[in-house]
Amino acid sequence: MEKTHNIVITVSRQLASGGTYIAHAVAKKLGVKYVDTEILYKAATFLGVDVRELEVREERVSGFIENILRTCTFGSPEAAYVPPPIKYVNDADLFEVESRIMREIAANCNAVIVGRAGFHVLKDDPGLVKVFIHAPLNFRIKRIMKTHRFTDIDEARSAIEESDRMKARFIRNFAGVEWTDARNYHLCIDTSATGFEEAIDMMIKLVARIKHNLELKQGG
Repeated sequence: MEKTHNIVITVSRQLASGGTYIAHAVAKKLGVKYVDTEILYKAATFLGVDVRELEVREERVSGFIENILRTCTFGSPEAAYVPPPIKYVNDADLFEVESRIMREIAANCNAVIVGRAGFHVLKDDPGLVKVFIHAPLNFRIKRIMKTHRFTDIDEARSAIEESDRMKARFIRNFAGVEWTDARNYHLCIDTSATGFEEAIDMMIKLVARIKHNLELKQGG
């Protein structure tokens, strides 16, 4: 008897596009597991590091200076004692561990998985549904100023642009593709045009279609 494959929705999202909210709502409506920070905590436990050491490095690639600072011993023999640095985990190790965690989740249950190049990590999974949530910069600036209480529009813009750069670099490094390329996904949604509720409905309809097609293949 052929194995029944789980349905796993990966949600890639631009900062302040509403992607996290939409992903959580879709998981709730479908009655499936919502997976985001759980991956981070499991990775920290596996690697034996403080979760705070990893959370600032997710979906980004460390720069040259950051890597030098992490691996150097600070101070000279004459300097005051400096505690040894926090255990170093390189970007490739973190990506590999988080990828392994995502594969285990996909193998064991239906789920919505947010970020971390899930669309690439799980690309060979027959039950995969790949979604990219995006919106124009001005829309995202207005939203992040409300949700994160930015008072300076330039700071809000800088935060978004930095997030976009880091995610694009992360995906380029580990998936070998451009993050915003529509060919990476089954569905790309501009939330400034659709609104959040319509985006949720679109995703649920797509999941139903892919699930139906998968059942036909398994039954045939």
